[in-house]
Amino acid sequence: MTNVSLEPGDWDYDELIEDTKDGILMVANYGWSIDQKRYNFQFNCEKGYRIKNGSLEGMIMGPGYSGITPEFWNACDAVCNEKSWTLWGTPNCGKGQPQQVMGTGHGASPSRFRNIRVFGAS
Repeated sequence: MTNVSLEPGDWDYDELIEDTKDGILMVANYGWSIDQKRYNFQFNCEKGYRIKNGSLEGMIMGPGYSGITPEFWNACDAVCNEKSWTLWGTPNCGKGQPQQVMGTGHGASPSRFRNIRVFGAS
């Protein structure tokens, strides 16, 4: 995975939640799978929270999401502001034959993606 960071947007975190009628707030990625061309992907999360009519509701254990990279990024319609921006690091991202390893980082604020594939959140 290359280093990817999103510039902060204009949304306040609470406003983003309040503006979401039906969704899932995904928390803490713990596993992922990405094809060699970085086109298809899947991420698993430790937990999530259901969003109903602008309010966080019950916790969901083990939700995840998957997609096709260009469709996923085109589905982003909101990014929170710099108050919520965080730089996340991954100790390594191994690829190739023979194995190649290097550290990666990803910076972002909470963001909203519309109509993506979600699993494990029923």
